[in-house]
Amino acid sequence: MSDTAPLIYFVYGIPQSGRREIIFDLIEGGIPTSEPVLYFRPQGESPSPFDQQIEALSNVSVVEWSLKDSKISHGKISAAPQKIIFLAPGTSDPADCAEALKQWSEHNQCRIARIFTVLHCQFLKDRPEARAWFDACIHFSDIVLLNRREEAGNKWVKDFEDDYKKTRNPARFVFVKKGRVANPAEVLDPEARRVSLYFDELIPIEEDEFEDEHQPDDLKPDKYIERLESGQRAKPIPAIEKFYGQSMKLTEI
Repeated sequence: MSDTAPLIYFVYGIPQSGRREIIFDLIEGGIPTSEPVLYFRPQGESPSPFDQQIEALSNVSVVEWSLKDSKISHGKISAAPQKIIFLAPGTSDPADCAEALKQWSEHNQCRIARIFTVLHCQFLKDRPEARAWFDACIHFSDIVLLNRREEAGNKWVKDFEDDYKKTRNPARFVFVKKGRVANPAEVLDPEARRVSLYFDELIPIEEDEFEDEHQPDDLKPDKYIERLESGQRAKPIPAIEKFYGQSMKLTEI
């Protein structure tokens, strides 16, 4: 793929995790105003005060998109962007998003630069049973943006990060403070650091060079993407909505 291909950034995270505040910070602080940015905002999301701030940036064009049957659909695009930022629907399945993103990027000849997970630390501390959903997001992510840390506490945050270090997860864990990261340009650096090889371009090999049970990891189907003969995922991801509880208002702050 050409080095001049538009770069895609994809953002996972639940409502109330500060996703759009962080996106605003990354664009404003990490992308020169001379570089056109296309921002894909998911349909049906609750309004955020940062919607207008993102849209007001001089180099940003906004298009609404939706996810259906692991495919991306969106409105008409008139911009010629250098950077593309997708915000995942807050209640979406991470594997469906990954599959749709790969198809869209290949069809439009764009390069996936980095994938982010915005982690609502307090939410996960209070609802540890939701860990499987976040594990799936982080599996595809290069950067984990640790937000809403105050009430979770330093010990919980450190233990959470250490869990991934023990498994040698290459993703970077970055603190968010008051909606900002210390170095937006560094966070946007398109160096791949994700566990998943699903988005990588693999070199073709002879079909029978490896027996199935001895395939190296980079030739095996991604564990979250793989489907059974029935069409169901081999490793289904629990729906995040089931962990919200009645008291959680799904509005962005």
